Formats: sequence, C-alpha cells, structure tokens
Amino acid sequence: MIAWMFPGQGSQRPGMAGGLEACGELFEIAAETLDADLARICTARPTNGSRGSFPADLLQPALYVTATGASRALSNRGLCPDAVVGHSLGEYAALTAAGALAFEDGLRLVSLRGRAMLSAARRNPGGMAAVIGLDTTAVKGICDGIDGAWVANLNSPTQTVMSGTDEALAQAAEACRVAGARRVVRLEVPVPGHCPLMEPAALEVRTLLADIRVKEPICPFYSCVDAQPHTDPAEIKTLLVAAMTSSVRFFETLTAIRAAGVTSLVEVGPARVLCGLARTSVPDLPATSVGSDAEAEAFRLASTKAPDALAGERAE
Repeated sequence: MIAWMFPGQGSQRPGMAGGLEACGELFEIAAETLDADLARICTARPTNGSRGSFPADLLQPALYVTATGASRALSNRGLCPDAVVGHSLGEYAALTAAGALAFEDGLRLVSLRGRAMLSAARRNPGGMAAVIGLDTTAVKGICDGIDGAWVANLNSPTQTVMSGTDEALAQAAEACRVAGARRVVRLEVPVPGHCPLMEPAALEVRTLLADIRVKEPICPFYSCVDAQPHTDPAEIKTLLVAAMTSSVRFFETLTAIRAAGVTSLVEVGPARVLCGLARTSVPDLPATSVGSDAEAEAFRLASTKAPDALAGERAE
C-alpha cells in the first residue's frame, strides 16, 4: 500500500513546474479562473543565483497547481494512491488527487484561502517559528503558558512549529532555548498560521465551501486535524475549515497511516520536505518524491519491479 503525501507552503522553489507537462492545461484553467499567469510564476528560473520569489497572494494557487500536475503525472501512468495526506495547504491537492475535489473548485478555494489568510494577518499580525531538537510536549507546555502563542505544526517528534503574535513568539522562542532546543528559527511566512488568529480566514473558507461539491474520495483521506482517515464529504468539509485554526498533527498522521498497513510513501510536489519529516517520524517506511515527469516515470518503473520496495533514495 502506498500513501501519497502533498506538501504545503515552504516547499516552493524556482522553476518548480518546469518538468511537468500536465501543468500546461492547469495553467490555462488558472489563467481563466484567477486571471493570473501562474505558468510564468511556476516555471521561471532566476538568473542571478537567487531562490526567486513568489507573489504572496498567488503562492498557494501556484503550489496547488504544481502538486496537482505532479499527481497527474502519476495518474496518467496508471498509478493511484491507497491513501492521501496533505500538510496544511497540501490537503487540497490531496483531495483533488483522490477525486474528491474538482481542480477548478480547489483552485478557487486555495486562492481565497491565501488571500483570506493575508487579510487575517493584517488584522492579527504575527508569524511562525520552528523549534528543532525539543520534545513536542515541552513545546506545547511552553506555548500553553504564553498568551498569544500556540503549537501550529507537529511535524516530527523533534520538530515543532509555533505560531502567534511577534511578542509571544519571542517569549516562546527564548523559553524553548532555555528548555534545551537545539535551534529556534523564525520562518519566512507572512501569517501566523494554524492558530486562533486565523479564525477570520476560516470563516471565509467555510462560506465558499458551502457552495462547493466535495465527493467521496477514491481512497481514505487522512486529515492532519485528527490524524484519522475520512471518506465522508461532509466530514471533509468540516475538517478543512477546522484545519485553518488547528494544529497540523503531521507525524501523528503518518503513524496512523503506517498502522493502517501503508508500506511506502511518495511525496507528490516540488520538494522533499515531507520525505525528511517521514524519515524522522516513521523511519521504517521508505519515502521518495515525485516532482517531474521523469521522476514519475522512474517511480512507475520502480513500482512495476518492486511495489513494496520503493527505496527513498531522494529522501532528506
């Protein structure tokens, strides 16, 4: 059994959709739907050696299109997942890959989601910080004791992301260092995601979701809100809204996926971020990544030769 994992913000890179033929049609749809040139954003490579930049209001649609293009590169080769999971924004691409969400509807959702989060951040400024090398329970205890700080992402047993106001994050970061954290890194994100400060954005997502059809997925969708599998469309809608203000329980979700019988993982999208987290969280599950047509073909060949032995040679 193979689970497809879809990354969220932070996985972007210059030229990330350049090797995905399936993105061509998706870019055309996005141009009509959003009146935005995502093709240029997702395929341009900086010439000065920089990492490039993405417009804040179009980053989520850009990542969604790229991840959907990567999943189509796999499905066009006759491959399909036995389970899907997405990290934050990645849940929308996961649901699209599982047939629960039409691409156009997902595009509308992530576009509104991105704008709504930026708007909420202007009303409730703040940010996010990653804590490395400190137990997640300790990080949660520190955040619980500081007004305006929350645990946003439980990425692995030793990597936790905090979210909150700037003042609260500074206090929490210092407390984590005193408690023995190896590193505390302020993330380059413009919003305090996955905490109560995003409630205004959650309300906007709920309103749009009410008019969007979510179908039963072809395989279980694992939500990082509760680390459980779901197939009921109404439940999935509720979870997408809850995810806006709830912690991303990613490593717990991977543990649940492994317990359900999944034997390997593939990260579908532009980076290998989730492969690295999987190596720490579920080291017995091989993980690889697919972000181009060439990698999709290599994955197909490996699946044909040894379905249960997909080595994660690209995992980091």
